[in-house]
Amino acid sequence: MSSLRIISGKLGGRRIKTLKNKNLKPTPEKLREQLFSWIRPELPEARCLDLFAGSGALGFEAYSNGATEVVMVEQNPEIFKNLKENCETLDANAAISMHRQSAEDFVRRTKEKKFDLIFFDPPYLKDYINILVPKLIAKLAADHTKIYIECDSHEMVESIPGLNIINSSSSGKAKGCLYEVITN
Repeated sequence: MSSLRIISGKLGGRRIKTLKNKNLKPTPEKLREQLFSWIRPELPEARCLDLFAGSGALGFEAYSNGATEVVMVEQNPEIFKNLKENCETLDANAAISMHRQSAEDFVRRTKEKKFDLIFFDPPYLKDYINILVPKLIAKLAADHTKIYIECDSHEMVESIPGLNIINSSSSGKAKGCLYEVITN
């Protein structure tokens, strides 16, 4: 088992455990630092969704920087168990809720809930971006919701109606783009 460092905020410097699992590819620290430098001013009081949560690094970092509600969705039972243990270790159960189900099911079944920030870090090269992001925009995003999409650095993300790119960065095999939902 390895670990990741939470970069900043009230939990800055603390570590979360991560599993050795071929399906788990935590966001590189350099990319997380860049992302949170972009969004930190918007995190206090924010409602965040960490879809395909994996290690939970993005959701825990958001909580550490002031998000009042973080929802983590992870389908893999072993990875989900590790997420729950990290949440307990960080004493974050009051602000973080966890759902063990597929991202597709969560998006389809969730009603009447809008998020300020959505982390979308699916398995690479599986076309989840084109399949699920339009549904996220329609069901779980409000005007000006920020959506962070991470993909393989060689993957081309097609233009998605309703999304305007704000920033992008890459580190190693990962590319991260921050978008803003524009519904009008």
